[in-house]
Amino acid sequence: MQQGDKKTKQRRFMIRGALVLLWIGLGAVLFIFNRGHTLLVDNRNGENPRLSAPDRITVSVDQGQRLEFFRGDRDRFAVVGSKHQIWIEFSDGTPPFTGQFTLPIRNDMYFLSIPKMINGIEPFVEVFHTAPEPRNTAAEEELPLGEDELIGE
Repeated sequence: MQQGDKKTKQRRFMIRGALVLLWIGLGAVLFIFNRGHTLLVDNRNGENPRLSAPDRITVSVDQGQRLEFFRGDRDRFAVVGSKHQIWIEFSDGTPPFTGQFTLPIRNDMYFLSIPKMINGIEPFVEVFHTAPEPRNTAAEEELPLGEDELIGE
């Protein structure tokens, strides 16, 4: 093997290694900045009597679809990325509200309270946990089949 062939192979190996690292880095960056979340937007009165939900509003997240909310409504938005902007238009003549919020990468579903947000009460965005499904204990408590019982009869 000649000296030139060895250097060429070494150079090719280095270039291929750099390309693999570049692709891995690009994948990580795209994952971080394009992570999708489900955002549940809630327009319900809070536990605090001062937190009254507006009666009729129009909400848009990240300049996307505009949805109409009445007091007590909840709907979801599909969002991509971590930084978001919300726009709320009131039907009673109150000036529109524009707010910004950030969603961490680690969870799939978040809950945003409009009454908390427009009143400046933190945290107005929380992680949303679904209730676990109850286990079917009746099926687990069945007695095992005896030797004289046939399956399927």
